Amino acid sequence: MGKSNEIKCNNGTFVGKETDGLIIWKGIPYATQPVGKLRWQKALPAADNDGVYDATKPGHIPIGLANDSMGTAEFGEDCLVLNIYSNTSCTDSKKPVMVWIHGGGFCAESQASPLYDLTNITKQCPDILFVSIDYRLGFLGFMNFERVPGGENFKEAGNLGLLDQLEALRWIQKNIAAFGGDPDNVTIFGESAGSASTTFLPLIEGSEGLFKKIIAQSANIAYCDTMEHGIYVTQNFLTAAGCQTMDELMVLTTGELIEAYAKASIVDANCLLGAANFPLLDGVTLPEDRAVMYGMWGDEKRAKIDLMIGSNLDEIRYFIPLQGGEEGFTNTLKWIAKRDRALLNDREKAMYDEFMGTMANENELSRLEQYCNDLNFRTGNTNMAIRHSAAGGSTYMYFIRKPIATPELGVMHAAEIPYLFDTPSEDPMGSGKIIGNDECEFRHVVKEMWANFARTGNPSTDKYEWKKFSGDDRQTMVFDDAIGMQKDIFGRREDLMMSWAERLGNGSSKRVC
Repeated sequence: MGKSNEIKCNNGTFVGKETDGLIIWKGIPYATQPVGKLRWQKALPAADNDGVYDATKPGHIPIGLANDSMGTAEFGEDCLVLNIYSNTSCTDSKKPVMVWIHGGGFCAESQASPLYDLTNITKQCPDILFVSIDYRLGFLGFMNFERVPGGENFKEAGNLGLLDQLEALRWIQKNIAAFGGDPDNVTIFGESAGSASTTFLPLIEGSEGLFKKIIAQSANIAYCDTMEHGIYVTQNFLTAAGCQTMDELMVLTTGELIEAYAKASIVDANCLLGAANFPLLDGVTLPEDRAVMYGMWGDEKRAKIDLMIGSNLDEIRYFIPLQGGEEGFTNTLKWIAKRDRALLNDREKAMYDEFMGTMANENELSRLEQYCNDLNFRTGNTNMAIRHSAAGGSTYMYFIRKPIATPELGVMHAAEIPYLFDTPSEDPMGSGKIIGNDECEFRHVVKEMWANFARTGNPSTDKYEWKKFSGDDRQTMVFDDAIGMQKDIFGRREDLMMSWAERLGNGSSKRVC
């Protein structure tokens, strides 16, 4: 017999469900819920409570672009909840803890998505305790109210989603030992917006000691916006909600909020995802300048954190279905590249042209794709990794060339998730093919390496040695037909882009400022 499914925490005793050798707790609140007067305010710790609560059903999921729970959960403002997965076959009292932060462009998705079900990876890694968390999204999680009457009382609204994540990690520190987890061996990992979150969190005051390791899958600190852009996003939401002041926003019902969210997302359809809420450079939670954040990744504090970071070959092709097909996708990439070049100074324009010249033998679409892949998913990774390793940090880089999702989408953004979690999903192109259903070595190796990193800080396996990354040789674990280390796989191309990528940030959004 494993541990009881009835676990006492500071904010209550939670009763999970035991099935097939696992105990799963769902919908545990990790904070005081941000409802009523706490709407658009920083999450507060969960109050002490001696009650006993059912934890067998999902909690409410964050209000976002769409409900991805397949009918298992409903939207709600009281969405600051987490799930815990424990394998009873391992009774260690100090299991490494892996905390999953879901993606979705900071405006969509939830831990209730079948894609993010951690059941199968928990079965295959019995000595690790897995946790997944939800956090506020979009127009409830990342807003700039400085020009809204009454907005002076909401100065932390620019990064509430990130602050929610920190509150979840504080709850974990306080309570995870009761579930058999080691609070001194916590790894945070995520993909897309979840990956970017893992790279923002170490920069926020109060994060020290909440986690020791990071796995960042396909995004980084480039995923942020200026406060000026936040004003534009906020105004669109005010218009959609029919409000002019914070007092009016605060009395909206949850239903009215959901309706306004949907309307504003259509009005503000100005990026590949269809919404534009990213963490804000507010000078409160995050610095006001991206360059400062990159600098912070090269200091002693961040060097204490072990970092694994990487990307996929065809990241940007994930957005083909969202752009209505190849033609719309190509036109958007042309717009982004043209817009970016216009924002560069003369020196950067020359470097931009040289960057494109490194791919002179490829067709226009291929060059545009690689430009957007590098800008959004790669150059920021390398910039951070070079600084982190130079400061003495343990840094590991990866690059996934195979397996492909579909012939049309290649090794798209998120292509690794169905293999990591064994949660196959349908081809977004509508072919009927199931992505991540192929039996291949990658399916087994990716789990083993991710788990080894969480256990020890070193992702190497008995079969594959994963060498540390440094700016000198840029050692990278490449997943292809053959799996192994390669040096400096992008060469001069990465160095050319670094200067303007650091300044412009994520390029998939059609920024107005």
